[in-house]
Amino acid sequence: MTNKKKPVAAARAKTITTAPAKRSTPVGDGADAQQQLVASRVRAGLFALFTLLSLAITNGSAGVEGKFAFWVDKIGGTDVSFSVPVVLLWVAVTAGFGAMAALQFVRGASFRWRLAIGLISPFLVFALLARLLDGTTANLTVFFTSTLLYTVPVGIGALAGIVSERSGILNISVEGKLLFGAMIGSIASSITGIAIAGPIAGAIFGALVSLFFAWLGIRYKVDQIIAGTVINIGALGVTTFAYLRILQPYSEFNRPIGITPIQIPFLSDIPVLGPILFSLSPFFYIAVGLVLFFTYMIYRTRWGLRLRAAGEQPNAAGTVGIDVVKLRYRAMLIAGLLAGFAGSYISLSGTGGFGINTSAGQGFIALAAVIFGAWNPVYAFGAALIFGMTSAATTLLSGLGVTIPPQILLSMPYIVTIIVVAGLIGRVRAPASAGRPYDQG
Repeated sequence: MTNKKKPVAAARAKTITTAPAKRSTPVGDGADAQQQLVASRVRAGLFALFTLLSLAITNGSAGVEGKFAFWVDKIGGTDVSFSVPVVLLWVAVTAGFGAMAALQFVRGASFRWRLAIGLISPFLVFALLARLLDGTTANLTVFFTSTLLYTVPVGIGALAGIVSERSGILNISVEGKLLFGAMIGSIASSITGIAIAGPIAGAIFGALVSLFFAWLGIRYKVDQIIAGTVINIGALGVTTFAYLRILQPYSEFNRPIGITPIQIPFLSDIPVLGPILFSLSPFFYIAVGLVLFFTYMIYRTRWGLRLRAAGEQPNAAGTVGIDVVKLRYRAMLIAGLLAGFAGSYISLSGTGGFGINTSAGQGFIALAAVIFGAWNPVYAFGAALIFGMTSAATTLLSGLGVTIPPQILLSMPYIVTIIVVAGLIGRVRAPASAGRPYDQG
């Protein structure tokens, strides 16, 4: 009897020991790997298509010279001109897209396609500019400074989206906060006669709007997409009414003290680079500092770990003592401060005052930058640079009288936004609990 039972007991023990080995790989890993493989193949195909298109343009660019100029000492000062065969620019773009297609196909999901797009984008823009201008000289100092300045509201707005959505709040109301921040910033600066009052007032009002949004979504569990849409529509209506009924008849309330560019000592005197990088609005340097600060805070601090936990697994975060509700309120407060501050830039350094729909969809472009940047501040700011470059190219081409319908030029930033949001280049996974209501146990 004993000898007969031992093999049975041994078999049971072996079954218990070996059974978990069959499930050592999570059930969803195979599906995720397959999905990533398909996405990488799609990207490789798109890059191959871009290679063929670039090759076609290269063949049609023979004999065309791209003419560019830089201001050497200061904006509007001494300039230096140079020319480049357009065909060489397109050869570089074609080779770049070809290499991206090959590397994406071979390396699959491990290929850093966002970085590759960021590297090739300047060459692509220069090649397009040179081809469209067809011999007309383009001042690249103006182009680069415009790129960096167009990046400011989109980049800071993207930070607002990252902070809120990392905490689990789906924040699509950035556009409305930009509008409110622009209007309140202009009014505050005009009334006080103090330039710094505009950004402060814009940030505070943006924070109040953001807390109202958080109150609806957290306290009453209103659908966050609907609540954000209501705020965006309401902001457009309120600011339009205020402009027509108050700011137009009483224009003294819409004459803000502008925040002018600053010259960084010594660095602004560097030839060529000085006028581009070190003679800009203080808003730009603050934006770069905010990107570095929040990158460190999100990925290197306990606050950042709790923020990401609240956005991914709020129930698990709550069981270890994290007050998820309070954390989300604070994240929305920060997001509102950032968005309102970004909005004030539009009226104080951009248009020189508030106008109807002065944000012009930059809040939605900021959300596209969040998606493109995979909720990473550095990548999102890089995406904002690409959008800024698109806007700067549109402005430059319009100013130089390129024979292209203006509607096409003005729509380019939004076409890029649609491509990014639709995931045609690559899909990313949002924080798992973004947009989902949570009850603190």
